[in-house]
Amino acid sequence: MAVVDVAEVEDVIRRALAERPVLPPYADLCAIHASLLHHIGCLMPLTTAQVDGLGHGSAEWSRKQTYLKQIPHQIDEGLGSGLVSASCRVQSLGYTLRFLLENSGLVEVAGGVNP
Repeated sequence: MAVVDVAEVEDVIRRALAERPVLPPYADLCAIHASLLHHIGCLMPLTTAQVDGLGHGSAEWSRKQTYLKQIPHQIDEGLGSGLVSASCRVQSLGYTLRFLLENSGLVEVAGGVNP
């Protein structure tokens, strides 16, 4: 199992969710995207195990299971060829990574990870 650097994950989340007055270069979005995919891959097993520990059939378990099941499809979408689609997909994966971190058992969530 990979060691997770929580501070590094939080930094990637902040970069993915940062409000920008202008869109960054496509190459920058590609770099953030690669980091997001790496950390998502590391956190998926941890978060899946945590969610499996919830009461099966509960509303919380169902909601989180549904979210977890859509992540592979979200990853398969890639960045797209345009700058706007790449920016939107990076932001979407940023929210996904935040969900995974907050539900991984690695951090105590008070207000969540803020961008």
